[in-house]
Amino acid sequence: MTIRALFRLSRIHLILLLSACAAVAVTGCWDRGYAEVSGTVTAAGKPVAGAFIVFTPDRKDEVRGVGSTDKEGRYRILRPGSKFGAPLGKNTVSVHGGDTGREIPAAFSTKSQLTCDVHPGKNVFDVEIPAK
Repeated sequence: MTIRALFRLSRIHLILLLSACAAVAVTGCWDRGYAEVSGTVTAAGKPVAGAFIVFTPDRKDEVRGVGSTDKEGRYRILRPGSKFGAPLGKNTVSVHGGDTGREIPAAFSTKSQLTCDVHPGKNVFDVEIPAK
C-alpha cells in the first residue's frame, strides 16, 4: 500500500467520523450542559422551609434538577451525581411540600406554569407564592 493510498484511507475515515459526530449532534444525544441555579421560595413573604423545588427541562431526554429549601427558604439545584446545576434552556419549575402550614397551590406544584430559562453561568430564580 502506498503512502498516497494510506492518506486517502485516512481522509475517508476522517469524513466518516465527522459525519457520525454531526449526526449525533443533530439528534440531540450529546449533553447540552448545566448551569448553577439557586434562589429563595417564599409564601406570603415568609420563607418556605423543607420544600422540594424541581426543574423539569422541556427536552424530555434531559434529567431533572432537584433542590430543597433550608429554614430561610434558600435552595440550590442538584442533578444526578450530587453536582450542582439544572439543564440549560427552558425548564418548568414546581414546588412541593414545605412547612407553610398549608398546601402549595397547584399553580406552583402539580400544574405549575412557572418557567425558568437557564443560561450558562449562575442563575437566580426566586419563587413567591402569594397569600390566598
